Amino acid sequence: MAYEEERVSTGSTSATTSLRKKVAEPLVRIGVTPDVLTVAGALFSLAAGFLFGIGEIFWGGIVLWFSGVMDPLDGTVAETRRQGASRSGALFDSTMDRYAEFFVFFGFLVYFRSGWMFYVVMLALMGSLMVSYVKARGESLGQKEVRGLMQRPERLILLMTGTILNTPLNHFLFSDCDNCTVKGTLVILAVLTNLTAVQRLIAGRRELSG
Repeated sequence: MAYEEERVSTGSTSATTSLRKKVAEPLVRIGVTPDVLTVAGALFSLAAGFLFGIGEIFWGGIVLWFSGVMDPLDGTVAETRRQGASRSGALFDSTMDRYAEFFVFFGFLVYFRSGWMFYVVMLALMGSLMVSYVKARGESLGQKEVRGLMQRPERLILLMTGTILNTPLNHFLFSDCDNCTVKGTLVILAVLTNLTAVQRLIAGRRELSG
């Protein structure tokens, strides 16, 4: 969220930066801190996970979108407060990000608790956590460049898109397949997150051994 490099961003253009600042300024005036927004984002993820768990895929996607909105805002609030990044903030932010991801995937694990999709969700959760772990461990050992396809912003955007579009696409295109859109989204996540973790591991070993 605020302090982590892999935070969700609405883009780096001056227009989106200006919009975030306009939203952040009144929040700062009423005393909202970056940590409050970080916690709010995690709570939205918890609510989204609950909705996914009871089968409300569309509404879970909408709530997950609010979690994504919180992600760049805490950094903008920190800048507006002239607070800047801090090591304690970075630790708190990264920890809450991992909890937020677990909440979401746990909801899918509950919903798909019977059948092959349970294992797909497990692989997606494992891959998502390993992408972040390999990055954090590599940087702690001195790795300078940590890149990869399926970073946190891409993961969240893919999940939001797949869950929000699940109902309309299933109605118009996949009427014979129950929740085909969200299932396909989770399969893509399971494959690409683990590929990204392996990609980062290979790149990290190459850089650190050179």
